[in-house]
Amino acid sequence: MEASDISSFSQTLSADDNNMEGITADCCANEVKNGRDETVLYKLEKIRHVKQKQSQDNNSSMQMIQDFLEEELQDPSPYFISTKSLLRYALILDIVGQTCRRSVCFTKGYGSYVEGTGSVLKTASDVELASVFQSFETLSEDEKLTQLAKLKLRYFTPREVANLHGFPPEFSFPEKISLKQRYRLLGNSLNIHVVAKLIKLMVE
Repeated sequence: MEASDISSFSQTLSADDNNMEGITADCCANEVKNGRDETVLYKLEKIRHVKQKQSQDNNSSMQMIQDFLEEELQDPSPYFISTKSLLRYALILDIVGQTCRRSVCFTKGYGSYVEGTGSVLKTASDVELASVFQSFETLSEDEKLTQLAKLKLRYFTPREVANLHGFPPEFSFPEKISLKQRYRLLGNSLNIHVVAKLIKLMVE
């Protein structure tokens, strides 16, 4: 990629940030670090990844993540990500903010494993990802944890995953079902609205 292309893309990102009224700042990278082809913008995200996420977050037909969150989460502590996992997986976490309109698929390993099991939520709405991950690789472990703590990252609760899957408000698990079991069951689920549409198409 030529330097002129990088400059042009940086201007596009900046323009999109203004149009999105801060959504991109909450969800995506907004600066290019250097001009090498396939170079990451921050974390491990490349320009094509950021473009795709911007497109998804610009889709006003989709609800924001905040619409699926528990309004009053009494005790968020079971959902915080351990410091060990943060240090090991920080660069590959799919981090979404409350104003994003996307998440990756949740699997039955969510909550137990980190890599490739689902998005995690950035609850600090006033902190930008790019500022936290700037020069991240050059920091000590303690400095990395200090930076990551600013994001206040947590897993989505089982209720929130159920909401994203389209489960009705009255849906609930029996009290005896553990947190791990709830994630496993939800990870084997499909969005009921998508399934309903597919069945309708099949029978028409």
